[in-house]
Amino acid sequence: MIKPPAICMWLAALGLVLVAGCATTVPSRVEPVAPYRPVEARTVPRPGPARVGDIQPDLAVSEGSNIQETVSTQGRVLKGGDRVQVTIYAPPEPMSFPHVIDEQGCINLPLIGAFRVAGRTCAEAQRLIEKEYIDQKFYKTVTVNIVPPEGEYSIIGEMVRPGSFPLTRPIGLLKALSQAGRYTDFGDPNRVILTRNGERSEIDVRAIKEGRSRDIIIIPGDVIEVPRKWY
Repeated sequence: MIKPPAICMWLAALGLVLVAGCATTVPSRVEPVAPYRPVEARTVPRPGPARVGDIQPDLAVSEGSNIQETVSTQGRVLKGGDRVQVTIYAPPEPMSFPHVIDEQGCINLPLIGAFRVAGRTCAEAQRLIEKEYIDQKFYKTVTVNIVPPEGEYSIIGEMVRPGSFPLTRPIGLLKALSQAGRYTDFGDPNRVILTRNGERSEIDVRAIKEGRSRDIIIIPGDVIEVPRKWY
């Protein structure tokens, strides 16, 4: 039998437990934190050297196939430094002479003097020169013929005869290289760098020789660089 003082003490302890339980706040549910995932930096690829596949397909030919005419100079716009041959058909006899278009884009014509031809095609320049001779009453009838400049390509690097070469008809890369003689002892015969319109392309020459890749048609203004071997 529990004595009254003991009952009082037990009730007091129970009261404290109940009060403490009511005062305790049940914590609200905490949402789990998403695991940290670092943001991947976006990498912009560096433009590497173009490959043979970047060369326009119509400028490449299969080994042994007929090369179609792709070099046209008749519609080419004349510019300073171009060499042209001018022939004037007028009495008493035709006059023919070579010209180099100067920095102002002019050539020096008999009786007329400086005449601007840069920025015009050969056909346009011919018509304007004929009109000038007739308008100034130098001739009643005149025919002017301008031979367009020859295209050129250049070979630099490890060849025994580097330099610029005339391009009067389409030729392939292998033929173009042969114009500069042979490779030097330091030249890499398996690859060249072709620069066209400011873009550099690495060409696998060995693949062309072995028939695994198509030859590349050279066009005016091309620069073919023969690099040194990788040792």
